[in-house]
Amino acid sequence: MDTVYFSGKLKKKYNGVDVQNAICAYAKEHGIVAQCPDMVRTFVDFGMNSEGFCFSVENGKLVKQYVKHEVDEAGNFRLVYELLYQLRSFFTEYKVFDDFGIWADYCYQKEPVQIELRELTEEEAGIQKHLDLSRCTDSCQILLGIIELFIWDKGPFRDETLGDWPTMIQKIRDERQRVVPLWLYGIVDAWIYYCMDFCGKPAGEYAENHKKFVEAKLAACGGFTANILHLWGGCTGKLEKDITVFFEYQNQKFKRQTGRELEKSFEGVYRYVLSSLEYLGFRIRQQPNYPAEKLDVSCFDYYSLV
Repeated sequence: MDTVYFSGKLKKKYNGVDVQNAICAYAKEHGIVAQCPDMVRTFVDFGMNSEGFCFSVENGKLVKQYVKHEVDEAGNFRLVYELLYQLRSFFTEYKVFDDFGIWADYCYQKEPVQIELRELTEEEAGIQKHLDLSRCTDSCQILLGIIELFIWDKGPFRDETLGDWPTMIQKIRDERQRVVPLWLYGIVDAWIYYCMDFCGKPAGEYAENHKKFVEAKLAACGGFTANILHLWGGCTGKLEKDITVFFEYQNQKFKRQTGRELEKSFEGVYRYVLSSLEYLGFRIRQQPNYPAEKLDVSCFDYYSLV
């Protein structure tokens, strides 16, 4: 039995009846049974063994559900994910995932853009030798450690002590992003600004209102903050959606193959980040000037900094 989890926040232009009508129309089209005991709840029988699917929209939210279902040979389980995919247009902060990774596979195949998870070069993989990961507890520490190696001696950060993250937060490039929770966006922004090229030109040479550059930068900041740093700030557009679908697919695939999530390892985090940056048009200009001592990533404890 697979377990699927779903929830969402309704867009202002829709209400629960709109969602209910869409579900009933889908059920009629595919010859499955939908029952509506009221204007809030819709029960759907997908023709397979399950704990029962109830799509309930209350107070502008799709109530969080955890439903076990059979993965049947007839393929009726795919109707679940097709319906969830169609319902996504009604919601913001729409979250769907399942233990078997069926949702991630489905979305990745439906989306027109597919990004390749590339391997690390020997030089890129060598960054890990300069990180002390022995006390690492989450992906946030891995990514912030990588970024610290790149920016510790750049711009306004060069006079700070390695790992003095509270001070560095006060020196991120965008003044608007120095407060919780936006400082995580600012850290990614600073990495891009001081260390990367965009479409062959240094990121720092682009005007702040350059549309293509701003869209790519926001996608990187928002996508990495949501997927790796685990702070959801709302999707900034199609590019962020692309790298998020890519992350969900690869994370589930990696978990099935290795028993570990992609984000739980240095290699997984860095492969995802570099693949996404290159899709967005960014290239890291040069490898870090490594500090004399290893950087202990345990200093990057988000909750101790807020």
